[in-house]
Amino acid sequence: MGRIGPLSQPWGADATVRENPLAIGDRMRRLRVEMVFPRRTRFFVLLAALLSLVSPSPARADFEGDLARIDEALKKNPSRVLPQALESCLSRRQFALDLYDRGRTVRAERSLRQCFDLLKIPEVDPTPKVVAPTEADLQAKAREQIEQALALTPNVEHGLEIYRTCAACHMPEGWSLPYGGMPQIAGQHRSVIIKQLADIRLGNRANALMAPYASAESIGGAQSIADVAGYIESLEINVRLGKGSGKDLELGERLYRETCTGCHGENGEGNDENFVPRIQAQNYNYLVRQFKWIRDGERHNANPEMVARIKKFGDREVHAVLDYASRLEPPAEMQAPPGWKNPDFIESK
Repeated sequence: MGRIGPLSQPWGADATVRENPLAIGDRMRRLRVEMVFPRRTRFFVLLAALLSLVSPSPARADFEGDLARIDEALKKNPSRVLPQALESCLSRRQFALDLYDRGRTVRAERSLRQCFDLLKIPEVDPTPKVVAPTEADLQAKAREQIEQALALTPNVEHGLEIYRTCAACHMPEGWSLPYGGMPQIAGQHRSVIIKQLADIRLGNRANALMAPYASAESIGGAQSIADVAGYIESLEINVRLGKGSGKDLELGERLYRETCTGCHGENGEGNDENFVPRIQAQNYNYLVRQFKWIRDGERHNANPEMVARIKKFGDREVHAVLDYASRLEPPAEMQAPPGWKNPDFIESK
């Protein structure tokens, strides 16, 4: 079998080669390439084939990491090393894998490390390692922002300026639209608004629609969260939003008394101190959707105690209890009169 002679041209120049296959290592002896390519093209065809034939299964992270960096350098050749160096590294790579398969890890690693010199790979990988935060990390960061915002005195005037952006979806009055795609947030406890904004912006609650508007870039830091939450809490509540069918209210009331009053209160008023939302007069369709997400484990910031309590609720129980809850009303002084419009959004003439 013919062999390629010494390279007489710089790497990258076209070269005429003999019409014989190139052998690289024992595993390449059966691989034949038609000698109609320039030398550089032929080399990388063989290189790709060799890398595809070898399927290493290293047990140690260091060895695996070094191998991945070497393979990347062999494919892209970022330092533009000569082809002799590439071929030498291929041989070293195969030798290291064979040693590793036989359990001779020290020699395998030493052999593999020689490729770093041949390919001029930096000892320290310049690629930054991105580690996804754990759920515990997200919760810890959310708690930190919540505590910061709760400790601040809200500037309601600044909160109004922030809320003008929110009003595009939640409407000027904070009632959202009748179909229930979004919640009524008017009159909601300040602590609840702060917690949900912090959870959404940090990824502790998945909400692709809200995430851009809850971000620090959009509304600012802890003080801004405190300000907009203070403004939302001051809005009057609409008690005429969507309700259920009203056909199973007796069952709904019984389930609410048995399951919900311990946290949400006798009248759905929630608990500001414990971050329990006000659900009285909330849109029925919104309640149903969120309830099912919580029950099915799709809302990551849900209270585990609530998840456990409602786990066995079927569709009839879900619709009955939430139809009942949507009909609970806040005190008269918190209710918006019929036809009320937010004066902050009415232009003065």
